[in-house]
Amino acid sequence: MKTSAAPDTVVSAFQALWKRSPERLLFTFVDERGRDEETITAGALATAAEAVGSALHGWGFRPGDRALLVYPPGPDFVRALAGCLAAGVVPVPVYPPNPVRLGHELAGFRSVVDSCKPVGALTNGAYERARTVGAVTGFFDRAKPEWPRLRWHRTDRVRTGGLDWHEPASAGEPALLQYTSGSTASPKGVVISHANLACELAANASDLGLGDDTISVFWVPQYHDLGLISVILSTLIGNSHTYLMSPLTFLHRPALWFDVMSRVRATHTAAPNFAFDLAVRKTTPDQRASWDLSPLRVVMSAAEPVRPSTVDTFCAAFAPAGLNRASFYPAYGLAENTVSVTMGGKSVLRLDRAALHRGEVLPAPDGRPVTGCGRVTKPGTSVLIVDPSTSLVCPADRVGEIWVSSSTTALGYLGLDDETRQTFHAQVPGDERHYLRTGDLGFFADGELFVTGRLKDVIIINGRNHYPQDVEDAVRDCHAAVRPGGVVAFGVPREDGERLVLFVETTGRSSEAERAEIAEAVRRRVFEACGLAVDEVVVRPRGLVLKTTSGKVRRRACRQAFLEGRV
Repeated sequence: MKTSAAPDTVVSAFQALWKRSPERLLFTFVDERGRDEETITAGALATAAEAVGSALHGWGFRPGDRALLVYPPGPDFVRALAGCLAAGVVPVPVYPPNPVRLGHELAGFRSVVDSCKPVGALTNGAYERARTVGAVTGFFDRAKPEWPRLRWHRTDRVRTGGLDWHEPASAGEPALLQYTSGSTASPKGVVISHANLACELAANASDLGLGDDTISVFWVPQYHDLGLISVILSTLIGNSHTYLMSPLTFLHRPALWFDVMSRVRATHTAAPNFAFDLAVRKTTPDQRASWDLSPLRVVMSAAEPVRPSTVDTFCAAFAPAGLNRASFYPAYGLAENTVSVTMGGKSVLRLDRAALHRGEVLPAPDGRPVTGCGRVTKPGTSVLIVDPSTSLVCPADRVGEIWVSSSTTALGYLGLDDETRQTFHAQVPGDERHYLRTGDLGFFADGELFVTGRLKDVIIINGRNHYPQDVEDAVRDCHAAVRPGGVVAFGVPREDGERLVLFVETTGRSSEAERAEIAEAVRRRVFEACGLAVDEVVVRPRGLVLKTTSGKVRRRACRQAFLEGRV
């Protein structure tokens, strides 16, 4: 067995860890009742990685080939991921299509297969059994025309095997393929190198204070960049002892997240903004008083916009549990930058709404609150605010597109040369560096980044820019039947210019008269809060608002569904 590897790679760091401390606890998997189900040490994971890696070679995979990882949350995914890295096979984690919603989810799965052209797919027996539901009579049934042609391999049947660990010829080799969430467009495969990962994980350890005393609890999805890189790969190299829960466990019983954190005295956790809202709604004062969250040093909020009202409500509700408000840690990142751009937001600014619509940053005591997403912490990283129409750097008091040049900026989009050139190789006059165009809008104040919205989501009505999240926030509590998290606003073209449309989900079934009442309440609130007339309000039960697998609202997909008459 080879033990040397190219420096500064996840593979070399993991090998060094398990050889030095084979008994080091890395992962503990928690079941749907909040009990510890399985624990994996560094040595045990190395043995499993060698077995999977050896099997991959036996199945015809070679270094540089791609393998789809199609697993429910759990230890088999982690073993397969480690095995791919050890064998030099590029892992492609994907959301496993729901067996009872194939018509809805298989198209996205097929698009990933067509894009990355894997040698085969890896899975386990749990997912194979899950596929045998209703009319779906066999996971490996080649007669099913809706499934793309793939060779499937079960890694949970692999027991032992020797392996010469793959040594990347350079740290610039692709290490994994991360598909974007598809919140603004079809998913694209982001090619992430070994060097990207090494720099990102080192920055995480420094920024978050990770180390031997870190105990983390997470439920964020394993196929999402935050869960895959910032949680699983970071743990794999020894940055934490991590307790992992299924996202479904959290969604069904949010209290379990806090049960586990209190029980194991967690120091770190992370979640998107919606989870903190849900935690307040789905836990009771008595439950909160019974938990001890005082050991938490970092409660990261990332993966979607951070709402100041969410932070205030969550921190106040969980103060009886010993939660320190200073531990709340907004951050900003994206898959194209191997996750993080800025870390550790501390400030909230209030901005004049009318000025913000003009792209100006003007403080106002009663203006729109915007949460800071932290500072640039990675050495050598440059983050600029750029006018997307001129590629010129914006003055300090203007909103522009966020451009990033960093050691963690990914190599590009797989097989999409034009989009890679447009997105990853932008330049400003007088600067030789290539920048990643994030598609997000924001500004800097006192060295901290503030994100105001998505460039392609901005609604332009009568020549003025309006942020959809402002409209959405305004109507969340306009009627008791509006489902929290079930509102999306977008613009649609009309002969006389763009017009505003809202999708609004209800908490349950409603009559035609009730839907009309909700629509009227929405129109009234949008006009009062934003000064806008709503062209159309679509009111339906849950499922109307399209979201990514990580919970982000897919505004462009909702807009397209409306324009095509599919709602």
